This record gives sequence, C-alpha cells and structure tokens, in this order.
Amino acid sequence: MFYHTLNMASHKKLMLISLRVIRRLFVFVIVFDLLIPNIQGFDGIERRRSQFQNEFGYVVTPLPFILPGVGTGIGLLSGLNNVFETPIDLYLVFIRGDVEGSVLAVTDIHLLPENLLLDLTSVSFNKGQQNRYLKRGMDSAQDEFNIAELSDSRLRGGRLILTFYERMLEFYSVVYHLNFKISAIRDNEGNLTNEIDNPATLDSITTTYGTLVDYTDDRSDPKKGVRFFMERNNSPPANDGGVNFYVMNYSLTGYVPVLKYSSLALNYFRSDAHVISRGIIDPEILKLEFGCSEASIGLCKSSLQEVVQDQISQNTYGSAESLGGRSRLRSYVGSRFKGAHSEFIGSELRWNLTNENTPFDIWIMKDLRTGIQLAFFYEVGTVADFRENLWQQSRYSTGVGARLVTGSGFIYRFDVAYGDEGAATTLFVDYPWGTL
Repeated sequence: MFYHTLNMASHKKLMLISLRVIRRLFVFVIVFDLLIPNIQGFDGIERRRSQFQNEFGYVVTPLPFILPGVGTGIGLLSGLNNVFETPIDLYLVFIRGDVEGSVLAVTDIHLLPENLLLDLTSVSFNKGQQNRYLKRGMDSAQDEFNIAELSDSRLRGGRLILTFYERMLEFYSVVYHLNFKISAIRDNEGNLTNEIDNPATLDSITTTYGTLVDYTDDRSDPKKGVRFFMERNNSPPANDGGVNFYVMNYSLTGYVPVLKYSSLALNYFRSDAHVISRGIIDPEILKLEFGCSEASIGLCKSSLQEVVQDQISQNTYGSAESLGGRSRLRSYVGSRFKGAHSEFIGSELRWNLTNENTPFDIWIMKDLRTGIQLAFFYEVGTVADFRENLWQQSRYSTGVGARLVTGSGFIYRFDVAYGDEGAATTLFVDYPWGTL
C-alpha cells in the first residue's frame, strides 16, 4: 500500500511538472507568435538555400588545447566536408598530452536521399581526467572538486535521422555504447587521494529519442524563425548498484532579424531527470566501491567522503543536463553545475560583418566563406535537485565571440565569456544551442 501511494504521488508530481513545462513553453511560443508576424520578412519563412550542401571543404590544422578540468596537450584536427560532392562529412582527431586518444566521425550518410540519414561516431581515449565537483546545486565553491583519472575509455554509436520538408521536421534516435575505468582520484591540486587497483569497467548503453521542429530560414546559420526540440535520454545504470533514470530535455530558440544581415537569438532550455529506480545509497558500500576500506592507508579522507555523498545524491535523484562548458554558461568549466533539474535562458546578438559567397583555399583549409560574424551574449542558468528550488540561486555568463560561417556547414566559433569565477574561452565548431 505504501509503495502504491508513493508511486501515485510520483506520477502526480510528474504530471504537475509536465504541466508547468507545457505552460511555460506555450507562453514562450505565444510571445514569438505575436512578435514574429510584426517583423518585416517573417511571413512565409523559406530556406535561404538547399539544406543538403555538396560544396567541398576541408581543414587540417594543429589543435593545441588548455581546458580546465581536462588538462593540456596538442591535437591534430582533420575534416572533410561533402566528400566527393556528396553530403557526407568525415572528421578525424588525434590528441596527445594529459588526454590521449582519437575521434572518428562520419556524418550525413544518406540511406534514403534527403529523408533518412545516418551518423557514426567512434571515440577512444587511453588516458584522461575529469573534474568532479563534490557538491551538487549552485552554491559549490570553485575549488570544491576532485579529479577522476580515466583510462580505457571507449564510445561507439550513431544517430539515425528521419527528416522532411528541407529538414524542418525531424525525428531522431541516438545509441551510444560507453565503457571506461576510474583508475584514481586526486584532489583539486593534483595530489593522489585514492588509487584504485584493478578498477572495474563501467559499461552502459544510452539511447536518445527526439523530435526537432526547425521553422527557420537556414538550419546551420538561421537569421529568422523558431526552432524547438524535445528529447528523452535514457540512462540505465552502469553497474548493479547504479541509479536507473531518464532525462527529458526541451529547447526553444527564436531568431529575430536585426540590422541588415544580423540576428538576435533567444534560447530557453529545460532539463529534468526522472528516476525509475534508485541506486545504492549506503555510504559504506559506496566507500568499498571507490576502493576505501578500514585496511586502507591514507585513502579514507574527507575528499572521498564528499565523493561518496555526491554519489548518494546521484543515486537518489539522477542528473539532468549540467550547466557550464561550450554551450550553456560558457564562463564555467564543463559540467560545473549539476542537479536533478536545470533551466537556462540565453541571448546572443549575431552581428554579421559580411554577407557573401567567397571561395577561399589556404594550405590548412578550403571552403566557401558565407559570412564573418561578431557575437555579444548574455546567459543565466540554475540547477537544483528539487524543482521548486530552481532560481533560488543562479549564475550568469556574458561575453563576445567571433565566427566564420562557411558554405559547407561549418561554423567556426571562438568565444570569450566572463562570470563570477573569471573568464573562459571556447574554440569549437557549431553555434551554442546548435544542431550538432
């Protein structure tokens, strides 16, 4: 009877959350519905160009990196866009340094021309590390983290896309098989606190199902219109004691044309974790899993205790999409803020200095330049384990960026963002809140 009552309460809470999401998204859509028809050029949105490009482009360039929480090193990036005048793109990256491995991706394989597409990805890292913040929510300090050393990390998978109307409507499915080992834990200064002998391999298969409505004038470089996606990410437990949960993500972005060739982008993002079954929450069992026992010497330190407490919260509530990194709250390191719920609002003025179709061919890059862009952005976000605690605390990022927009579909992005923990830079391909 108790479990039945608990289950009914959970369903009721889930329904209330869903109604809040629908209501907020409905208001957001209504605002854009009222705003857009009054802006010149918004009636009857059509694509500015074909969404299946065959303009050949390539890039081969060194890729030095300094990433907080990841380390430093050098890589070699090579990419071929629209190989043999087809929509197929090929990417290959080799990395050496604090992180060592390779990435291979083949995208836009047309199983049915312009309707059924396939992307394939393979990632292999022999060495790496990741910051693991010891406190969930928004009030953790900048130096409250441990460093998890990773080894034998492998990811294999792909994405299947069913698309219609010049990619204005899409249904997609993503499947990834991930396995890795945590070989050691260090404190925020790099001192060893826990070395794990014969670490177990953590193995999981994640699946994502989603829908994208892209009513804009261009998929890769929109200047007007509305884009909405909704997806469900299934996260089965990586081991017998892990939490089984899924995450619902919602994103709505509006593009308002300003000046002659420019646009104002506004984004609302929401993510919620829903637990199917809890994982292990006994701290003594979790200590053993992290290699800590009464016989251990120097391993059962407070830092490990905090890691265990974080794992208890994870196994109780699950984790929604985190904030921080290359797309949302760009002044913070990746996965800086995490919780069972997250919400984000961002704005970005994309000022196009040019509007052109100029071929260029230099020794490291060949493509068709369609625009040079400056960007000015402001964004704010919040996370919490309980939905009602969202926006009790929040963090912001503001900054500027420069972009090179190409005919082959690449958007080369360089951003400098500032927040209350200082500045951070991003060098990446694709817009924030983009389609990759």
